[in-house]
Amino acid sequence: MATAETIELIEMEPQSTEAAALSSIVTWSADCPAWQRDALRRLCGSDKLEAAHLDQLLAICKGKAEGQPLTAEHVRDPAAGLATVTLRALHSAQHVNAIVPDQRLSFDKTGVTVIYGDNGAGKSGYARVLKKVCRARSAGKEEGILTNIYDANPGVPTAVIDFTVNGQNRSAPWTLGTASEPVLSAVSVFDTRTANVHVSQTNDVAYTPLPLKILAALAQTCQDIRGKLQAEIAALQKQTPAAITQPTCRATTKVGKLIGGLSASTDPADVEALAALSNAERTHLDKLNGDLAADPAKTAARLLALKGKIEGFADSLQSFAASSEGAAQLLRDLAADYGTARAAAAAASTALFADEPLPNIGSEVWKALWEAARSYSEAEAYPGRTFPVIDRAVCVLCQQDLSPEAADRMGRFEAFVKDESKKKEAEAKEAYEAAFAIFAGKALARAEIAAMVACIRDELGDDPLAQKVRLAALTTLRRHRRIARHHADSPAAAYPAATAPPVEDLRAQAAELATRAAGLTAEAGSEARLKLIAERDELADRLWLEGIKADVLAEIERRKEIAALETAAKDTATNRITSKSTEIAQQVVTDALRARFAKEVARLEIGTLAVELKQEKSAFGIPKFKVALTRKPTANVGEVLSEGEHRCVALAAFLAELATTDSRSAIVFDDPVSSLDHGHREAIAKRLAEEGQHRQIVVFTHDIAFVFQLDEECRDREPATHLAVRCVSKGSDFAGYCNDNPPMRAMPLGNVIAAMQARLDNEKVHHHQGNQAAWETTVRGLQEQLRTTWERAVEEAVSPVLRRLGNKVATGGLAKMTAITLADCQTMREAFGRCSELLHSEAAGLNKPLPMPDKVQVEITALKDWVESIAQRQASIKNV
Repeated sequence: MATAETIELIEMEPQSTEAAALSSIVTWSADCPAWQRDALRRLCGSDKLEAAHLDQLLAICKGKAEGQPLTAEHVRDPAAGLATVTLRALHSAQHVNAIVPDQRLSFDKTGVTVIYGDNGAGKSGYARVLKKVCRARSAGKEEGILTNIYDANPGVPTAVIDFTVNGQNRSAPWTLGTASEPVLSAVSVFDTRTANVHVSQTNDVAYTPLPLKILAALAQTCQDIRGKLQAEIAALQKQTPAAITQPTCRATTKVGKLIGGLSASTDPADVEALAALSNAERTHLDKLNGDLAADPAKTAARLLALKGKIEGFADSLQSFAASSEGAAQLLRDLAADYGTARAAAAAASTALFADEPLPNIGSEVWKALWEAARSYSEAEAYPGRTFPVIDRAVCVLCQQDLSPEAADRMGRFEAFVKDESKKKEAEAKEAYEAAFAIFAGKALARAEIAAMVACIRDELGDDPLAQKVRLAALTTLRRHRRIARHHADSPAAAYPAATAPPVEDLRAQAAELATRAAGLTAEAGSEARLKLIAERDELADRLWLEGIKADVLAEIERRKEIAALETAAKDTATNRITSKSTEIAQQVVTDALRARFAKEVARLEIGTLAVELKQEKSAFGIPKFKVALTRKPTANVGEVLSEGEHRCVALAAFLAELATTDSRSAIVFDDPVSSLDHGHREAIAKRLAEEGQHRQIVVFTHDIAFVFQLDEECRDREPATHLAVRCVSKGSDFAGYCNDNPPMRAMPLGNVIAAMQARLDNEKVHHHQGNQAAWETTVRGLQEQLRTTWERAVEEAVSPVLRRLGNKVATGGLAKMTAITLADCQTMREAFGRCSELLHSEAAGLNKPLPMPDKVQVEITALKDWVESIAQRQASIKNV
């Protein structure tokens, strides 16, 4: 029952025009991302964005291109997008059920076109094609199209659809499984399979005003752009190598923390620094790996022994280097002193022994001889007596008696030896030789240097340090040898420079060895050992990072790209679009839709139902609605309503949707009154006849009573709604044979009589040619058709009061019954009797001849005259 609120909704005017809504979208878009503003501009000029357009919008969204924003000049007239689409014909169907391929099912461009067919006639095959091509909601599993199961070589179902767009003829092929012509989606289909969608489920507004259509398209474009961005992000993420997604480094090290926190903001310089290991660090890592892998006690003992060696090397190198510092000058000075003392002694010797028979008295050789004679005299020849013994003695050298002259010479020799100059020479010599011995004793042999270098290189594992030691030792050795050989040269010799020995490095290595040994001898969980392990882990992970440095640096760049894409994806959010769409929907769709639904419920004569159309939440900018019980909105309407009420409410919701725009495209109804009672069929027939005055209506049905009701409702409207009836029939092998005329029982009476006349005119040649069998078939057919047509003529005569299959008596037309006279009744009965003669069996022996064509013509003429006479008389009588 209509409430005051319902009546108010029915009568209310729209609160906002589409033009105002479009203008508000232009203003609203100023705060949209640049790519959305460009998309809105495109959508205002086109109903669909092509793939190339999406790529261009994607580039704008990513900041790689400039967009052109929407302005007022881009907004087109709302009516420009409301194309009126009507169906002209469906033909050339191939592999569609058992439909014969060469048929053409046509539709009148105005009014109501009824496609009638009995069960199995092929009517549903044509309807299924239109459901695929046009817009039909699905109530779950989509209705399929089978090929002819008896076809030995079945193919893919195809067909051709002829249609008009704003009066312009067009044609489009259709193949099952491929996209249909987009403009045909303006044609909507309603059938019993989708009725539940309109009643029980929340549906989107199928036919929306242009502003909502633009916003819905923008929301979908957001989804498309977001999908492309997410696809790019996913593709970049897939490029991340497993070494980064599943790193083998430790999470606690600097490298582990860097990899764990890798992002677009990670500084590549940090990666470079961590991945750059010096040779010393690599060597140290090898040591730590070896130390921690071996027996701690044995390794510690080995390290301590090596520590002692390294410290010894440091001491030796330091002493060796120090031995040459100032040694050259010292030895030079001592050598000079010695030379001076020796020269002085030589001078004294020369002066004392110039007249001696032999030369070089006082020389080193002579002195050695003299000292040997002294030793022999004191030890062997004259023990206990002072050398030289000259009293009654013999010469210890020549073993002859000493003459006075020889004794005097021996005394002078001893005196010379004991002279002061000779003592100074001896002292100078001793000092020089002692200094030289010390200097020479500090020299390192090449074998010692080689052993030292090998130990540092192999045992300590520090080749750079070994090379430093070798260089320092060899340069010091060369300098040492040069000093030893040339320190007494005059003028003073130049000596090669020596490289300072790496004593501090050696002592540092020794200290490290001590630390390592201490750590190894400590307990497994001690701080010292944990420190070694942590040190090892840090170096090991840095070495690992070095191997994947290029991947990490590339990943940082990928993360930057991903971050940029994720930022761009934020501009694809549909929250603002949904809010704006809801706002516009509330103004120009929802209220109008609810009002229209109430009106449709009333038109279908189900106004006593307490139902209403309620808006649900929007999704991606598309309003949703559902049918609800006014007193219990949570109940499932589809379960509460009867089948007839369910169908009528669903039709009301369906028609209400179409009323949300000014579109006048065609509507296809497939079996809209299946299983409905007479009252509901009449209400729906009336509503379709009304809608047929504004747009093309196509109705598929197998209900002949509904065809009559449509005919009656279309004729009763003022002005009358155009009605065309097509017939689809089945043959022996195929179905879907199309006839542009309705079935005989539904054809207007004048058309039936004209068809009989045409058949007689076409087939009387059988009589003239003597083809009695064919002529008998013609006569029997016409006689049977005359009989049934006389029955329909009587129905037509009483139709002003009672129509065939009607459920009401039109008492106002009772006056028209007075036009029928007793003579009319007698004429009808006599003609009806004559028509029955050939329909009954006769004795074969009677062999009654067939009627002549003229006699059949008389019967047809009598029927035509009777019908026209009564119709003329009734037309002159007004209803009371």
